[in-house]
Amino acid sequence: MTDLLQNRAYLHERHRLSHQQIDCWLGENRAKEFLSEKLKQLEAVKNFLFVTDLLTKNNISYICLKGLLLSLRIYKDPTIRISHDIDLLIDKKKINSVVDILTSNRFLFSEGMFWPQQEMQQEQFTQTIHHLSFYNKELNICVEIHWILMHEVPANQNKIKLIIERNLTLMNFSGRTFSVLSPEFELLYLLIHGARHGWNRLKWLMDIRDYPFLQIDRHIFRKLADQFQAWRIIGQTNILLDHFFNTQMPFSRKKRISKYLVRHAFNYIKDDKIQHFETSAIFLHFMYLWYLFPSFFYKIKILSRTFFRLGDLREIDSSFRLVYFLYRPYSFIKRRVFHG
Repeated sequence: MTDLLQNRAYLHERHRLSHQQIDCWLGENRAKEFLSEKLKQLEAVKNFLFVTDLLTKNNISYICLKGLLLSLRIYKDPTIRISHDIDLLIDKKKINSVVDILTSNRFLFSEGMFWPQQEMQQEQFTQTIHHLSFYNKELNICVEIHWILMHEVPANQNKIKLIIERNLTLMNFSGRTFSVLSPEFELLYLLIHGARHGWNRLKWLMDIRDYPFLQIDRHIFRKLADQFQAWRIIGQTNILLDHFFNTQMPFSRKKRISKYLVRHAFNYIKDDKIQHFETSAIFLHFMYLWYLFPSFFYKIKILSRTFFRLGDLREIDSSFRLVYFLYRPYSFIKRRVFHG
């Protein structure tokens, strides 16, 4: 594995590092050999502007998450960090309008994704699933429309909504003004996002390493970290940063970090696979998520999630959330045992 982390093709495909980032990792200067990547990223900028202009024209307000604006913030260049998806946060009340806008512009739901027609099912959907994913084959772009910024964290969604409203800023790009998270809140969001995925792509860890910490108000960041009980994640991230990059964030708190949190992340980063569908792997990742936050409220949330699956909304039609919870064990056994 040590050799693979020195392999340009592996770092590019498995960990989605751009060739400019790989140059920095390997101490090389070969990015100019890969002009096609830069051209793809410029095309991604064009597509991002197309989608956001489309929503703006239809009076849909949105907050841009990650993507090329994160690359712009970190590197002063929107094309250095590879972005495959366009992630936008919208008001839940606007979902139907956004679905109509995108589908009328040749966007289709991504594989396995759908939007229920009945209002009651839509409510079940938005309470449990946090985004809709669309794909445009002609443009070769994926758009993810979120109505929840962070799910299954130690804070309820009404509180998170207020925190978002208080932690927004504006970013100018290509003659347009975009709403984005403040540097302090964006950093915390990136930490939680990376940790929830077990840091299985090094690109997410590199986002943290390269983040412009001089823009961060440390008092505000620490207050946000306290609100989200995120110090385990911060400690875990510092251990990973020290191991892979010989650096740490300028934030820390003396707190015991579970060896399981660190070991699981190391295993994910070093695994050739990006996704794990085996039942045993799902259980191990569930245990990892269990230890991620200390909150009892959070643990109830992730337990609740295990009793709901997107596909169940397609298989049964009920106005009662309890029905889906009761159906889930049967659904799991049917798929995992009888269908392998």
